[in-house]
Amino acid sequence: MDVGDEDIEDETDWNSICSDFVQPPHVVIHGGKYCSKVPVPPVQRVILHFDLDCFYAQVEMIRNPALRNVPLGIQQKYIIVTCNYVARDLGVTKLMLVTDAKEKCPQLVLVKGEDLTHYRETSYKVTELLMSFCPLVERLGFDENFMDITEMVERRIEQNPESAHYSYEGHVYNLDTSDAKVMVHPRLAVGSRIAAELRAEIHSKLGLTGCAGIATSKLLAKLVSGAFKPNQQTTLLPESVKDIMGSLNGLRKVPGVGHQTAKRLQALGLVSVQDLQLFPLADLVREFGVSTAQRLQNLALGIDDTPVTPTGAPQSLSDEDSFKKMSSTNEVWQKVKDLLSSILDRMHKDGRQPLTLRLTIRRYSATNKWFSRESRQCPIPNHIGQKITSGNCDALAQLVSMAMKLFHKMVDTNTAFHLTLLNVCFSNLQAKCAAVSKGSIASFFTHRSPEKTQASSRCQEDLSQSVLGNLRGQVGSDVEAGNSSLIACERGKGSINIMSPPTMCLPSTG
Repeated sequence: MDVGDEDIEDETDWNSICSDFVQPPHVVIHGGKYCSKVPVPPVQRVILHFDLDCFYAQVEMIRNPALRNVPLGIQQKYIIVTCNYVARDLGVTKLMLVTDAKEKCPQLVLVKGEDLTHYRETSYKVTELLMSFCPLVERLGFDENFMDITEMVERRIEQNPESAHYSYEGHVYNLDTSDAKVMVHPRLAVGSRIAAELRAEIHSKLGLTGCAGIATSKLLAKLVSGAFKPNQQTTLLPESVKDIMGSLNGLRKVPGVGHQTAKRLQALGLVSVQDLQLFPLADLVREFGVSTAQRLQNLALGIDDTPVTPTGAPQSLSDEDSFKKMSSTNEVWQKVKDLLSSILDRMHKDGRQPLTLRLTIRRYSATNKWFSRESRQCPIPNHIGQKITSGNCDALAQLVSMAMKLFHKMVDTNTAFHLTLLNVCFSNLQAKCAAVSKGSIASFFTHRSPEKTQASSRCQEDLSQSVLGNLRGQVGSDVEAGNSSLIACERGKGSINIMSPPTMCLPSTG
């Protein structure tokens, strides 16, 4: 099941995006001392960030128009993962307990949201529609996409020089567009017009509304897209970057600063965004290393040169479920079987062959409730991989057996155990012909040691968890590779596992 709503998944994805930030680190060394060096910006890019309004609820309202004007909540287990704006006006909020939501709004209509099929299909339709206008589109969770429209803007200005004098479409962050003092940035002005046109296309072709942020980087576009909701857009001008970063009330609101990182920063005495901006870089380097230290300080300053990376097919498919307690081998076996059955169907439709099977568990911990995950993985023999792509039913029993062997490597079933989450994942997906030619040798080389797997998971998790992400872990279920712990998100470079995630996030109300 997907945990939290669309907004929650994003954090994971964003952290993965930020993990590639600053290459190489913008640091110079003088006499053994580290000094910050602001990167020289490339030709000013125009980046859009699209964030669909209450996505799961919108999908359900499109499927059943009778739900449009009633308070609607999407339920996963005992949590409202998202709700429409009618429900929000009546006091219902995302991540509210179902019992509390019904008490607040007795007329609330609930729709079960554990099956992500319709959400996933609609999500890809949005990405495909945007890609029909520009190839530089990068998915961030189910309901968000980045888009680099720099070339579109340049072509429009070249073909119609008068377009450079367009006024801004929608809002301008922290400024009144009627104010004569508003600086005109032709590229951003044209970008705001294109953003409005694309939002209109999404609504016309797919019936979905959403917000958009227009800025010179991914980080800033994401930050500003939620300034006005729902179904609106906002442009962030360069002179207002300091304002938007200064408006973030705490380090956890800085995109890319996850739960564990925030704790380490707080241990250094850093509480506010300004604290991080002004903290001596040399001291940050001693704590985090050169690359991470500079990246964190750049994020706090609103500096981001991360490119929009076109999203291809996901490099992993996974599913997970969370629960209050699982303490018997039979329960684990049944849950693993159910999760694998779900993914096998998706894997067959995908058509590629997975080379690796990974199992992740989360043990109960009173002190480390959301981040105590452990993983083991193993290569999938070629003959089983071929059965997966062909839809052969025999594959399920063999995969369950493989997954249980991984489980027993992590859990001593001779003693009492208490699990709160299970995740199964197919990774290293290959086209059939490629997978066959590589065979078991490729599977061997794609296998990573348990130690490396856990270290990678901890590293990703450190830069990805958020308060909402934590809550998500309580209920989540479909995960695609990295972004938060339980939401099915599929990114091009590797899906986004909400299970071992990484990157930026502003709590969103969208």
